[in-house]
Amino acid sequence: MVVELRVTLRSTQDELKKMEAENAAVKERLVASETKVGALERGLVASETKVEALEKVNEAQETELTAVKNEMIKLISENAAQQTELTNVKTEVMNLINANAAQDTRLSASETEVEDLKVENAAQEAELTAVKTRLAATETEVENLGKMTERSKVAFSAGLTNGHIQAGNTALNLVFTKVITNVGQAYSSITGFFTAPVRGVYYFRFTVMDINSSGWLGTSMLKNGKQVMHMSEHENDATRIHVSSGVTLQLEVGDAVNMQLPAGNRVFEDTNRSTFTGFLLFAL
Repeated sequence: MVVELRVTLRSTQDELKKMEAENAAVKERLVASETKVGALERGLVASETKVEALEKVNEAQETELTAVKNEMIKLISENAAQQTELTNVKTEVMNLINANAAQDTRLSASETEVEDLKVENAAQEAELTAVKTRLAATETEVENLGKMTERSKVAFSAGLTNGHIQAGNTALNLVFTKVITNVGQAYSSITGFFTAPVRGVYYFRFTVMDINSSGWLGTSMLKNGKQVMHMSEHENDATRIHVSSGVTLQLEVGDAVNMQLPAGNRVFEDTNRSTFTGFLLFAL
């Protein structure tokens, strides 16, 4: 029995040692676990700190995200407004394009009309130039006609100096000094010559007389020094004797007409009984 007890005691001791050994191992593991738990606790504290920091960051990000969302909503609203405005602008642009197209059409029509007006204006300018040319020519012609009309006003009558005028052995140029009419100043009372101012047909007439004549009474008309007509009468003891005639002459500008008393002839003048007359019938 004692043996059994010893055996049992030994067994118990052995078991106790084993248990002590296991307990020592458990303690070691417990220390290790406590160490790990301390480390875990420290890690947990650090993690909690990080989590707090992350939560703060997250809160800040949430706030920022909210602000971004609000900004996005605002931008979306603005974008919608811009889209509406853009649509309106596009519509206005299309209207402007259509209006511009219409203006281009009107402009093209206007340009065509302007070209037509230019052509018409050029034609009118040419016509106006032609009219001005014709007007200038007409004015010149009128002016010339006016001058010609003034020059065409030609008429004169003149009588001899009072008393007897006697030609000697040569013919005597008769100067009708008493001017009655001298329109156009073509007759000279100094020389007795009529000088044609214009080309035309003229009519000339003369009358001479003598009193108490007993010889020849005659007179000649000369054109540029050449006799164109001659009239004469012979009377014995005549109280009055007259010679008168007329002639139509075509004269050029500058042609001269005068009266001449033949040699040995005599005329008398007191009250324009002996006269020399001429006037322009018409110009040529």
